[in-house]
Amino acid sequence: MGNGKLIFFGTGDVGLPFLKALHPAFDIGMIITQPDSRGGRSRKPIIPAVKRFAQDNRIPFRQPEKLKDTDLIAAVSALQPKVAVVVAYGRLIPPELFSIPRHRTVNVHFSLLPLYRGAAPVQRAIENGESQTGITIFEIDRRLDAGDIWAQKEFAIQPDETAAALLRRLSGAGALFLVETLERIFSGKISRRVQDHARASDAPALKKSEGWIDWTWPASVIYDRFRAFTPWPGLCFRMNSRPVTVVSCRPLPPGNDSGLPLPGKVLALDRNGMQVECGSQSILAIEQIQPPGKKAMTPFQYSLGNRVPERLA
Repeated sequence: MGNGKLIFFGTGDVGLPFLKALHPAFDIGMIITQPDSRGGRSRKPIIPAVKRFAQDNRIPFRQPEKLKDTDLIAAVSALQPKVAVVVAYGRLIPPELFSIPRHRTVNVHFSLLPLYRGAAPVQRAIENGESQTGITIFEIDRRLDAGDIWAQKEFAIQPDETAAALLRRLSGAGALFLVETLERIFSGKISRRVQDHARASDAPALKKSEGWIDWTWPASVIYDRFRAFTPWPGLCFRMNSRPVTVVSCRPLPPGNDSGLPLPGKVLALDRNGMQVECGSQSILAIEQIQPPGKKAMTPFQYSLGNRVPERLA
């Protein structure tokens, strides 16, 4: 506990590995998370994962509606924190808060900044077919993901890795990396470096509308989007005017030149899956689908009770 008070900002499950690593090494004086929300058809309350961690470990927590709340700022100041850590909190931290700790406020970002600044760095990297990504620990300032860098670590993106799987892997490795980096900051063994802003790229939040397949895209592009958009917003297409979600798929080598390309054409349907022609005469093998209101099934199982069109929309 000799490392001094620490403030933690976070909301979702991705923050839990970091809290579990920080808890034995630091005196976590407060956890700040977003207010409870409601979701699903029943509108049941959704309690942030880090709030549950705070309750289970008897750590004081707050769920402010506004981060410039004077009571919140006063409470954080009273703790005299040594550092604050932000992991997937979901809102910008104002200067009134990020400047309070002695060592300011550091953010854990899942990319090699200045690449992929924004809310969805893991998803956008996979969507763009990247083979490398990483973790950046940087100091927050007034600009989005543009503060000085304390430390970075590279990670390979596996060819079939989804965004959910990659995020879990980065979170697990990043938790220990964060603790090590904080120790090096406190001991003066590392110094900050300015980002190369000329190389910056954006990673905007995902939109539900991005999940629709355009069959004119090459199968490899569609597959990368499937990996990037799993679990949300998912990858969808229409069959008989109804939305169908892709649960499992893989790109196949291009087929033989059959003349006029017909993106969306169903080339084959059997117990092994459904092969669909895509752009550049490539082929996507769809192995499992989920029609609305149904469980996941193979396209062949779907075809036993439903007509499969010759060409998909």
